[in-house]
Amino acid sequence: MKLILALALLTACNDDKSTDTAQAELIIEAGDTGTDDPPCEISVRANGIPVEDLANPSVGDDWYLIMYCDEVILMGPAVLQIHPTHLATVDPEAPILTFVEAGDGEIRYQLGNRQARIPVTIEE
Repeated sequence: MKLILALALLTACNDDKSTDTAQAELIIEAGDTGTDDPPCEISVRANGIPVEDLANPSVGDDWYLIMYCDEVILMGPAVLQIHPTHLATVDPEAPILTFVEAGDGEIRYQLGNRQARIPVTIEE
């Protein structure tokens, strides 16, 4: 058994300098490597309806928000907030707001570098 281990270690050690990558040069091809996405028309829908077409939400209502870029659904890590924070709760797993208190506020929704600010008035 010790002989097999020693043989394995000896064959693993190679003096061939061609496999040494310590001084390898990193090559990055030129191209569009910027993070700026092309401009598009951002829209947000709550429960499938554009937020600008919705009536004011009431306490107890849920809004499942989806952001669109030129009518294409945007997906990925998102940040969803409401200010002031006491007006609604935010689901930790999905972009869902549940309105818990009446008042005026602003919903802030961001996906990547796209963001929307939606003024909202929650009614009793």
